[in-house]
Amino acid sequence: MATSAASLHASHLHRVPQPAARPRAKVRRDWGRIALQYSPILAVVLLAKIAVPPFGKIGLGIDLPILLAVMLMGLLMGRFRVHVTRLLFYLLTIGWLGGSQLLLDNPFSPSSIAFLAVLFLPLTLQLRPPKTRPLEPPPAEDPLHASLRAMAGMAAFFALLGVLQYTLQYVIGQRLAFPIEHSLPEAFITQKYNHLIPIREGGTILKANGVFFLEPSFYSQFVGLGLVLELSTRNRPLRIAVLVAGLAVAYSGTGIIVASVGIAGLVIVKRRWDVIVFVVLAALAALLLSDVLHLDRLLNRVAEFQSTRSSASARFVAWLDMLHEHWWLDGTRALFGAGAGNFSSYAVTARLATAEMSFSKMLFEYGIVGATLFFGFLAYVLNSMPAPLAFRLGLCASLFLNGAFATFPIGIAASILLWPPGRTTGGELVPPRPTLRREPRFDPRFTPRFDPHFGGPP
Repeated sequence: MATSAASLHASHLHRVPQPAARPRAKVRRDWGRIALQYSPILAVVLLAKIAVPPFGKIGLGIDLPILLAVMLMGLLMGRFRVHVTRLLFYLLTIGWLGGSQLLLDNPFSPSSIAFLAVLFLPLTLQLRPPKTRPLEPPPAEDPLHASLRAMAGMAAFFALLGVLQYTLQYVIGQRLAFPIEHSLPEAFITQKYNHLIPIREGGTILKANGVFFLEPSFYSQFVGLGLVLELSTRNRPLRIAVLVAGLAVAYSGTGIIVASVGIAGLVIVKRRWDVIVFVVLAALAALLLSDVLHLDRLLNRVAEFQSTRSSASARFVAWLDMLHEHWWLDGTRALFGAGAGNFSSYAVTARLATAEMSFSKMLFEYGIVGATLFFGFLAYVLNSMPAPLAFRLGLCASLFLNGAFATFPIGIAASILLWPPGRTTGGELVPPRPTLRREPRFDPRFTPRFDPHFGGPP
């Protein structure tokens, strides 16, 4: 009995009190702030195909008015604020592009400059930091991580939707697999875009456009951005497989270019050599399944650059011939351009079929000086985005691959510019490893000894 009592007494003396568990802080979500933050990207994805007559005939959907209305609403509600440096760069660029037209003898279109100014104005805004209470603890999750995860989730969702759309057209037919094009009247659909494109000329199987996207090209670019973001952050094999499948059923080379530019930046800058293994495996799978999934049509698009009648030649090759014919011979025109809105009039009389791309249009209409200012503004905007470098490079490729007045990449860029900045890196979804602090070393000979029973020196 004495022994057991002594042992109980000793264990009671040496028992260390355990701290009480901290109550978990409730996650408070500002849904109004979240709605304003994601409205631009949802507008250009879900609503770009819908138009209000008669604006649908000129290729203007309801996505741009919604984008501008959201920006104005955010400013009036105090949720958005102007980024001063981006605004000054924007004013300098638009001021030069508009003012230089007045100094030249070339005819120009004032509406073209006005539309360009309105389209890129949302890129000057940013999200105002949320108001925090003095005793309110910081959120457990970095707000930037939530935004990156939401973007990756949206890309995976639409990639899966495109795969289902492509496979279900064999079962339920094109009318149900592509419901918007077959159910809405033509006056309420945005025109001047290729909504339904067969895999082969004269064929009945259509390329997937993700149901809501304007073209398979836009769908593939969005999936390509999601693939780059997934490779930059969490590297989940199932998500990667879904995104690659969505990229394949679009049969579009623009999405592959967007993904390739981002992956190249990921490998070269971040030294992610493991991504090379992924690219090799994806290429081998494409070669093995080329006959089953008709991927030979996608692989053969590389040879379209040599054909003067292909879309690849019209977008990326023919503009050089038009510049050589109408541009390089005049030094003033090479420096200051041929006039705003004049690209289409020269393209009609060009020797080769030439498409109006953002880089060729800006260079031809505003010259070397104007194009340098414009692309410098875009470079600064992309560099200020709180997103991984590979994703920013892919978005830069998307801005170059589309027309100068395409709302799709602008809506994505405007939404990403509203992402909150990260606490640390600002570009990684994986939280940083905590730094290990070295413990101080003490000489045991000079360490004071205390009696555990009385709390004082012996």
